[in-house]
Amino acid sequence: MKVSLIQMESEGDKEANLQKSRQLLGEAMKEGAVLAIFPEYQMFLPDYSDPGTTAAAAEPTDGNFVNTMTAAAKGKLTMALNIAEYAGTGIRPYNTSILVNDLGIISGKYRKLHLFDAYGHRESSCYQQGSITPSAFAAPDARIGLQICYDLRFPEPARLIRLMDASIISYQAGWFAGERKLETWRTLLRARAIENGSFVLASAQCGKDFTGHTMAVSPYGDILGELDNQEGILTVDLDMSLPEKYSMDVPLIKQRRKDMYDISGF
Repeated sequence: MKVSLIQMESEGDKEANLQKSRQLLGEAMKEGAVLAIFPEYQMFLPDYSDPGTTAAAAEPTDGNFVNTMTAAAKGKLTMALNIAEYAGTGIRPYNTSILVNDLGIISGKYRKLHLFDAYGHRESSCYQQGSITPSAFAAPDARIGLQICYDLRFPEPARLIRLMDASIISYQAGWFAGERKLETWRTLLRARAIENGSFVLASAQCGKDFTGHTMAVSPYGDILGELDNQEGILTVDLDMSLPEKYSMDVPLIKQRRKDMYDISGF
């Protein structure tokens, strides 16, 4: 299964981000990908000190940004987009990921549960918390769960997604740069893969404020590919037999002590 993870440097200009997204999507198509994943803040780079700009940029899921990207990808591949989702006049938007299948239909949606109010940042100044339970959605040759950036620091949603038979967990991120941040990013991505026996695919923002380092990780924790901090595409060919092989080698999902703990009800 060929997947393209797109790393880009977004700005506070929706039209510029849309044109860049279309260009990078075209490159993913040339790579032969059946699934393309864009990073967090793809549509609009928020300014936490000026929340009104994010609210003004917000669009519904059937707005121009999603519709234009859908038209470009229809009949060619499935893609995961990220938008500031309009929630109503005077209401903070959601930080939303959308899965659009190759028929041009929205087949999955997730609103970021954990907003990045840490290290002096206040993402909640621009967005409101989501309330959609993490889930798994159909993708080519797999089921995929969508997560966003700071969600990576919380292991419970990833486990819930894995228990819904997802063999891929996606993290769309604008992972801010800083002391220990790159090491934390790389460590947590590998941990989420190993502890769930799933592929972890992470698309990131790049540039001076972000770490970049888009990555693909196997269920065994092997790094299948990694970018630096420049715009580009990481295309990997996933061996979709690996999650099942891992579950036989390390049957951790079956070995959970649900008599002693159970966060999911599964």
